[in-house]
Amino acid sequence: MNTPQSMMLGWGSLIVAAGVSYYYAKQTIVERRQMQEAEGKRPSEKLDWRSRIERQERQASSTQGTSTAPASGVDTKK
Repeated sequence: MNTPQSMMLGWGSLIVAAGVSYYYAKQTIVERRQMQEAEGKRPSEKLDWRSRIERQERQASSTQGTSTAPASGVDTKK
């Protein structure tokens, strides 16, 4: 039923299929990252987690501007 040849053929085809899928997925990911970097949506430099948090906080504060709503989202007017 499961001869050594059939098992080798099955595992070999599985490994080849996984390798081909990995190759095409990696190409797609690299292309998407390059497009995002060209559009300015993705930073090109590597940041540690502290720098990323600081950058997100600066972006959040610049997009909010001067908001009068409470941060918790609870309405204090009654």
